[in-house]
Amino acid sequence: MSAWDRKAFEFNDQIQQRGGVWTGRIPWNSATGRTISQDDYKPPSPVELPAAPLFRDATASWSPPASPTTRSRSSTLSPPLSPRADSALCSPVMAPLTAKEKRKLGEKLYSASCAGDLAHIKLLLGLGAPVNSSTLVKELYESFKPAKSGMLSPLAGAAGHRQLDVVELLLAEGGELNPHVNHSSSSPLHEAVHADDIELASFLLELGANASSLNAYKTTPLMYAVKYSSANMVRLLLSYKPDLNQVSFIGTAAVHWAVWPNRPEILELLLQAGADKDHQLLDGSTLLHCAVKAEHVETVECLLRFGADPQRRNDAWQTPLQVAEEGGCVEIARMLREATLRRRTK
Repeated sequence: MSAWDRKAFEFNDQIQQRGGVWTGRIPWNSATGRTISQDDYKPPSPVELPAAPLFRDATASWSPPASPTTRSRSSTLSPPLSPRADSALCSPVMAPLTAKEKRKLGEKLYSASCAGDLAHIKLLLGLGAPVNSSTLVKELYESFKPAKSGMLSPLAGAAGHRQLDVVELLLAEGGELNPHVNHSSSSPLHEAVHADDIELASFLLELGANASSLNAYKTTPLMYAVKYSSANMVRLLLSYKPDLNQVSFIGTAAVHWAVWPNRPEILELLLQAGADKDHQLLDGSTLLHCAVKAEHVETVECLLRFGADPQRRNDAWQTPLQVAEEGGCVEIARMLREATLRRRTK
């Protein structure tokens, strides 16, 4: 078997003896309970990890021995069986992976996916890394104070780091386009939208990504787009007719995500698409109540232009005008009085 290029597979001595999986040599310093981030990823050096050859290249000059008796006893590798047609990297016959081995390979696959290291990803997949593994990512949800961690799949990680080539590869290898939140707390589409990558988000949507999908906190991609992304991203998602009135785990709809950060141009897109102009929170506060409390004059003007009710009361029996007067918002109070008068004279 001299023509078989064993070095390309870098099996360690212990695992070679049982015909098992290579698990060493990729740098990984993770303590118990520690979460994973892209900073942990270090591409393998040429000395530590040679580029993985394709199956055909690695076996082009190899031929099986004439008979079993001619095989060297010192050889621990046997020729691979027929390669998987859908595999990114073919590998020799290996013993089943343990749960710990799968977890470690999955963590490395996530980091390599975020970094866009295609050669490393192919090697890890060939070694049996689960393409739909879950990796704990620290501070994934920064809106919370303090930020909360969450689980992401390699595909979601690649989408969040704008790695289109990696996304294509992982999808071809069986990556889940619309994963269950137990496997990935946010979908690849959520992460692409959060990164404001219109090309990648459009690619995922064309393949069937759910524009109304919910992450672990019942947040939709549209909510992410309204808060984090450009108007063009919002337009893209709206073209797929998402549920405009879906509420998050705290009762907020996408329109609230436009009101609080004072994004009237985004709010207008949502209202034009049919979002509820008088959507109420759990305490009965309308969008106008929220905009008044935040003292967002332009947002108040936008809501009134689309017919928001300035007389709607919250659970404390306050109108937006009363909230404005109590808060000393003179300009907003004037706008609300004029809007109230116009409604009464109709």
